[in-house]
Amino acid sequence: MCAALAAGHSVLVRGRPGIGKAALLAEARRRLSADRPCLWVRDTDTRAMAGELAEQAHQAVGLQVPEHLVPQRHRAAAYRAGSLRWEWVRGALARAPSREVVALVVESVRDRGAVVFVESVDLPPARAELLLALASVAPLAAASDAGRRRPHLEELFWRFHRVVDLGPLPRAATRALAERWLAERPVAFASPRVREAFLRAVEHESGGVPAAIEGMVGAAAHDGQVTLAGVRAYRHEAGARYFDMAPLLAVALVAFVALRYIARGANDVELFVLSGVVTSLLVGLRMLLGRAR
Repeated sequence: MCAALAAGHSVLVRGRPGIGKAALLAEARRRLSADRPCLWVRDTDTRAMAGELAEQAHQAVGLQVPEHLVPQRHRAAAYRAGSLRWEWVRGALARAPSREVVALVVESVRDRGAVVFVESVDLPPARAELLLALASVAPLAAASDAGRRRPHLEELFWRFHRVVDLGPLPRAATRALAERWLAERPVAFASPRVREAFLRAVEHESGGVPAAIEGMVGAAAHDGQVTLAGVRAYRHEAGARYFDMAPLLAVALVAFVALRYIARGANDVELFVLSGVVTSLLVGLRMLLGRAR
């Protein structure tokens, strides 16, 4: 991943929530920041995103700020020093349009070997447009929840040359990670048997998701003593697994549409009406699921 970013290729990291996408991006940023500017885009509102990018760019390479955005009282000092302090222009940039601020960042990092890390690429249209501007001058390393791809993000997704899919950890790796965190956060178990039961529960209930493993170990560490009866209560939302109803709904929809044609051919009015009602309900449910994604 680091080699691809250093070569100028954008990388998309996909996976379910809690799988470790942000941790992977943070590690890549740590490794690359030693020899190139690395900017981090948090999942925040548009104005805050523009302001944070401007501050990071200023610290990394020096933001190219036009004279009209430098307050009159600081211009003489800026000319004498040959540089700008962030506090001199922070207020003016906070009042400027977000698109203008990001345009300054784009020009400042152009041809500087910068890499832009994006906490989540599942953005609303305004922020996606700003990110597209950054993608024109620097490779992106971004995280995205698996399966989520909104129409207004298509052009942004085209920018990614590499895709990294993060899947759940196997049982052996899940246990090893839980053992490591147990060594860092001592947990009081009633007996060795209870400890083994807890590790088996982590293997099963976490679904191999690092956030769920850490959450279960953290919950146990906060308890006074973990008993065999208490082990059964440990759960974590990140490890929950959900059944995807979309394929089943599609098959049912096709079946009831076909049944509607059969009823029409057989001149069965009751079956025709029933299949029409069920088809309408399935179409409505499918649309609601599509909007929720």
